[in-house]
Amino acid sequence: MAIKASTSALQDTYLRWEREQRSPYFPVIEDNHGNAVRTDRHEDLLMFGSCDYLGLSQEPALKAAAIDAIERFGTNTYAAQLTCGHTRIHHDVEARLREQTGRPGALLFPSGMLASIAAVSVLAGSEDVVICDRLAHVCLFMGGQLSGAQIRTFPHNSTRRLEAILKESGDKRRRVIVVDGLYSADGDYAPLDEITALAEAYDAMVVVDEAHSFGAVGPNGLGAADLYGVLDKVDVVVGTMSKALGSIGGFIVTGEAFERELRYMAPSYTSSRGAAPAVAGATWAALNLLETDGPRLRARLAANTGLVTEALLAADFDLLQTRSHIVPVVVGDEDRTVDVVNWLMDNGIMVATFTYPHVPMGSGRLRIGVSSRHTAEECEFLVETLVKAKRTFGF
Repeated sequence: MAIKASTSALQDTYLRWEREQRSPYFPVIEDNHGNAVRTDRHEDLLMFGSCDYLGLSQEPALKAAAIDAIERFGTNTYAAQLTCGHTRIHHDVEARLREQTGRPGALLFPSGMLASIAAVSVLAGSEDVVICDRLAHVCLFMGGQLSGAQIRTFPHNSTRRLEAILKESGDKRRRVIVVDGLYSADGDYAPLDEITALAEAYDAMVVVDEAHSFGAVGPNGLGAADLYGVLDKVDVVVGTMSKALGSIGGFIVTGEAFERELRYMAPSYTSSRGAAPAVAGATWAALNLLETDGPRLRARLAANTGLVTEALLAADFDLLQTRSHIVPVVVGDEDRTVDVVNWLMDNGIMVATFTYPHVPMGSGRLRIGVSSRHTAEECEFLVETLVKAKRTFGF
C-alpha cells in the first residue's frame, strides 16, 4: 500500500529553498585546510560556523592518536559494550574524566545526544517530575519523555518560576532539574549558582548538559558548573567530545551508583557500540592537550570572542544576551536570514544558520562560532564582512 506523502508549511519552506537553490543546509565539505573549507559550491570559505571552539580537530596530536588507535584496534568496537566491552583507550578516557572532574563515575556514549537521553530517562521515572528550562536542548526533553515522568518547564533562566514549580512538586518522589550549561542558540549561561542553591533547598537533583561549555570555559576548563564553582553540587554532568574536544562522542560524569545503573540499564549505552577506536584515541589526545595547553587555548578563545563581540556591538548588531564564544547575530525574517547566509558564503564566510523551528519564528540568526585557532585578522575580516551584510540587507 502506497503511503501518501504530505508536507507541512514548515517543510514547504525548506523544500522551496532547495528548489530555489538557496538552502544553506547540508553543505558538502570537500576538504578542510587551516581555518578554511572548500564546499561543493564555494572555494576557501573562512569557517565561523563550527563548534570546534579550541581548534583541536585540526591538531596533529589528535590525528596521530586516531591513526594509532586504528592500527591497534581496527575500525570498530566489535558489538554492544555490555557484551563485548570497549577498548583500553575507552577505559582510560573514562578514568581520565573521573580524574579531571573529581567525580567517581564516568562513562562514554557514541554521541552527546545519546548521553543526554540516557541521563534523564534513567534518572527519572513515573513517580517523578523532570523540570526543564524551555530552551534546553531537545535531547533532554526526549530523555524526559522516555522516562515516563511528568515534564514541567520554566521560562528561560527564570529561577523564580523554577522555585515555584519545585514548591508545587513536593509530592513527587524525585524532582530533576534539567538545563544546558551554555545555550547553543543564544550564547548565555544557566545561572547554576542559583539553580544548585534551589536544588539544595528543595531536595532536588540537577542535570547539566555541558556540550558547548566543557573544555572551553571555567578555571579548569570543565564547563559552566566549573565557571560558577558548583561542579560538586551538580548530580549529573553530560558532555560531548564533538565541540571543544575536537572529536566525537558523549560522556556522563556522576556518582558511582548512578554510573553503574546507566552502564547496565541505559539502552543508548547497553545496545549501542562504543565510539570507534579512532574517535576514542582522538579524545584521549584532546584531554591530554587540555591539561597541558588548556589555559592558553581558552585565553585565546576569550580574546577572539571579545574582539568579535565588542566590534559587532559597536556596529549596532543584535547579539541577544550572549556572554560566551557562541555569538548569535539576529537577522529576523527566515527568508532574509537565508539570503544573508548565502551572501556571506559568496563573500568568503561560512556561519551556522538558525531558523524556525530551531529558534522562535521571526528571530532567524547567524550563529558565529569563534575558535582559539582564528587569527585576529580573520576575526576582523569576519566583522568587516558582517558590517557589509548588515548594510546590504538592513537587519
